[in-house]
Amino acid sequence: MAHGAYMVAKQARQRGVGRAMALHSFDMARGRGFEAMQFNMVVSTNLAAVALWLSLGFRIVGTVPKAFEHRELGRVGGHVMHKAL
Repeated sequence: MAHGAYMVAKQARQRGVGRAMALHSFDMARGRGFEAMQFNMVVSTNLAAVALWLSLGFRIVGTVPKAFEHRELGRVGGHVMHKAL
């Protein structure tokens, strides 16, 4: 299983950068024989990231409670997301 993690700079958000990185990663992983991809931690309150990964066919397979310290919300969960390639 391939693993991925991405961060997009604030000034580059909403420009398709995350989607482009993900699609490239899928192609690279498939080309190397991987049959699935997993993101170990997607911050549950990062609604844009969660929506992106869901739109690309990932599903939330679990949530680690209080995995991240959010500046305003305190401790928030981290989703483990998985997709068959």
